[in-house]
Order: sequence, then structure tokens, then C-alpha cells
Amino acid sequence: MTATLDHPTTPTPSPVNARGEATFLRAAGYTLTARELVHALATHLARYGDTLAVRVVDPLAAVDAVMRFDLAHRHAQLTAWTAGRSPADVATVLARAEAIARDYFGAGFPALTW
Repeated sequence: MTATLDHPTTPTPSPVNARGEATFLRAAGYTLTARELVHALATHLARYGDTLAVRVVDPLAAVDAVMRFDLAHRHAQLTAWTAGRSPADVATVLARAEAIARDYFGAGFPALTW
């Protein structure tokens, strides 16, 4: 049996997520896609402010601390920092986190669509 629609529909965009994206970072106990890495940096930024200059807090150390201690390796909580924040605030933090990742990892950091 087949079904057809009586009227054409336009597909709605699905939310962008990290499923199906390539692993960007492997560490002992967890792996992250580039998008998840940006969310880990954003978690740090949202909690501690912008301390991620290499002279203050190394971005890779911040990601590791977030994954090991703040989130206890629970990837599902990588976006918990967005709760109670305005969309503009979330976008600002994500943009800063992505800029930090690009500065730190250089040309090898993939382009992300949000």
C-alpha cells in the first residue's frame, strides 16, 4: 500500500545536531564532534566567563574539565547551559566558543552550520 498527499508540502528544516558528524577530538573516556566541542567550550564560557585565552585557561583543558567533571562524560548535557538563556545570548556564546575553537585548532576545524 502506498500513500500520497493531496497537497504538496515543503520540508521543514530539522534541528542541527552532532549525530552523524565525524569525530573531531578523541580523549581518554570520550570523543567529541566539532559541534560538541564548541558546546563544551560554551559550557565553560557560560559558567566561568571568557577565560579561554591560552595564557589564562587552555581551551583543550577547559573542554576536558567540562567533559570529565562538569558533565561526567554525559554528552546529552552539553546543551544544558542554554537553559534560561535568550536565543541571542546562546548565539553570542556559541559564536565566541566557535571562534575560540577556530583560533585554537586552526584551519583543520570544520565549518559548522547552526
